[in-house]
Amino acid sequence: MRKKSLSSILAVSLSLALFGQIVPALAAATAPAPATQAAAAISVYGIQLGMSAASVEQALGKPARKDPSTTGVEWWIYNKDLNNYIQIGIQNAKVVTLFTNGAKFSVKGIGYGATTAALQKAWGTPLSTLTITPTFKINNNTLSHPTYLLNNQTVTFSIDQLGGNKVAGVRISTPEHFSTIAMGLMYPISYSKLPIKPVLTEDLVKRAALAYERENFDLLNIARSRANLPVLTWDDQVAGVARAHSQDMAQNSYFNHVSPTTGSPFDRLSHAGILFGYAGENIAYGQLDGIEVHMGWMNSAGHRQNLLNPNYKQIGVGISYKDSRAFFTQNFVAKTK
Repeated sequence: MRKKSLSSILAVSLSLALFGQIVPALAAATAPAPATQAAAAISVYGIQLGMSAASVEQALGKPARKDPSTTGVEWWIYNKDLNNYIQIGIQNAKVVTLFTNGAKFSVKGIGYGATTAALQKAWGTPLSTLTITPTFKINNNTLSHPTYLLNNQTVTFSIDQLGGNKVAGVRISTPEHFSTIAMGLMYPISYSKLPIKPVLTEDLVKRAALAYERENFDLLNIARSRANLPVLTWDDQVAGVARAHSQDMAQNSYFNHVSPTTGSPFDRLSHAGILFGYAGENIAYGQLDGIEVHMGWMNSAGHRQNLLNPNYKQIGVGISYKDSRAFFTQNFVAKTK
């Protein structure tokens, strides 16, 4: 008998609610950015904002991949040791952002697995309205997804709410870069002047979508390995099904597991000739990148159940864009042939 996971379908409305307001509010006036103490840049695995690309390679070696993005950076991916995963955003040959969920990172005494109580003790209560630059602020900045400004560096912690309200990763960015991605991080914003965003060609968007698929795959397997579950293998055939569903949703302006033309996830897998004993699907819309959609799914019970289901063996991830917003699909299977 085929086991079909429908929990993600039931979790769609919950996942949408988690992602928050994304419409900017125009500020009538802005306050200057708060003064910061002169100090060295925060270092994570020896990497700091402002470091040259050559220095990154000297410190960590050649990356496994150099991924394009929709945010103006080239992500250098270091994934040979998933337990100490890091991706580093290079722009104009310098580090302007990085993300890690590595087991050994420490930022002002806070690392992977720290409780939000410990985070609040070390970093303080996040400011509900945080001035990032003199012309740009974020609002609704809470301990569930907090951003801090320290020594002219924005530090955004990913929080695993369903895993005990613990730190699951950290994204460090220059204020200038952060201001271009804040809406993608699902913060409501106030501004007197919007930052200049990168010009995206159709080809770049397609290549970035493929890169985000692989980054999301890495993050999934990190979560599974830390839950003492076997990692999943990438399956191009399954990824084709996932990608086609994301494209279908984008082109036809709907968001649902059930397509008016291709039916359910299980219909789509079967139509592609994929024989499975178990199958499931996660979908999402509007997140910034593979990192943010992974954390959104981890913080939604139905999606998390798919991510950490011990019965699955293979996965494919598909991403498609419409009007600069991404549609995400993950298809999980345990193939019978």
